[in-house]
Amino acid sequence: MREQSVREQTVLDLLVEALPHLRGGLRPESAQFTAALVYDNLELDAAAVVSATDGVLAFIGAGSDHHLAGSPHLTDVTRRTLAAGRPYTTSNREDIGCPVRGCPLTAVTVAPFVVRGNVVGALKLYRAGREMEERDARVAIGLARVFSVYLEVAELDARAALVTQAELEALRAQISPHFLFNTLTTIAALTRTDPTRAHDLLVDFAEYFRETLARHGEFVTLDDELENVERYLRFEHARYGTNLRVSFEVDARSRLALVPVLSIQPLVENAIAHGIASRHRGSIRIRARFRDAGVEISIIDDGVGIAAGMMHSVLDRGFGTGLGLGLNNVHQRLIGAFGPRSGLQLASAEGAGTTVAFWVPMRGPKE
Repeated sequence: MREQSVREQTVLDLLVEALPHLRGGLRPESAQFTAALVYDNLELDAAAVVSATDGVLAFIGAGSDHHLAGSPHLTDVTRRTLAAGRPYTTSNREDIGCPVRGCPLTAVTVAPFVVRGNVVGALKLYRAGREMEERDARVAIGLARVFSVYLEVAELDARAALVTQAELEALRAQISPHFLFNTLTTIAALTRTDPTRAHDLLVDFAEYFRETLARHGEFVTLDDELENVERYLRFEHARYGTNLRVSFEVDARSRLALVPVLSIQPLVENAIAHGIASRHRGSIRIRARFRDAGVEISIIDDGVGIAAGMMHSVLDRGFGTGLGLGLNNVHQRLIGAFGPRSGLQLASAEGAGTTVAFWVPMRGPKE
């Protein structure tokens, strides 16, 4: 009983050590770490991790002179397990099916990694000159099942990252159509009354879009994001003139904080389009200040406000006339990067204005 307890603790320790590596996916680095870990702790003669598509990812122990990392699958038992998606144990050298004469491996358990119903690889535990014990097979199968769960989490992480990037590209492509229309209308009107200014604005407009679409990273410093906001506001000032007042209250130290790219500009645009445009005048304060080991960023307008009955829907995807995509996108990207605490917070009163705020840690996005 004591031996079983020690073995269970060993398996638990293996999981604690291996899982963080597998969270990054089934790669040669994580495979090598995992194979070495089980080999060192389970008194094996050899251990391997294989991929269903990329062959042997890692091999350590007896037979490593011909069971080589980076090579195609060598044994019949591996191909059989990957095809069937079921664990396989044998203590028969012929069943293993290694084509190399004199291979020292005589027993094996191969346990598949199954992710979303698909076999993506397997864990292999080997004995040389002795049989594979039943408890060894149970350990291999148990480890493989837990590893499969973590590999599925890694796949979901990767898919989430792709969705985030796709939504970011959609947000960039959106840069809202009515902003595009309004700005071009303003420039067109200026060509009759102030051709020089119209020319300058057109050059600025082209530069704004070029730089916005060229920003490939997901995060920028607050200083860079505010510079993008100031560039955007030049076009809105061309439309509203002195009727639009914008002030910045930014703690100098907070400018180094990392924020998602295009996280503030959509909020400012929302304040203008939904808070101020109907009145044709108003003011916006963009504030950044230290709070709780991070930076709180607020966009405060004195516009028409949000009706109480609509507050619960403002952050829903597709809310309103298109800007809902921008708000929802910013909200979800903030949560994905920094956790639920960083999602958008709204406060509003009809006729008195709206405040949209979010908080980011100074340490940057979570890993």
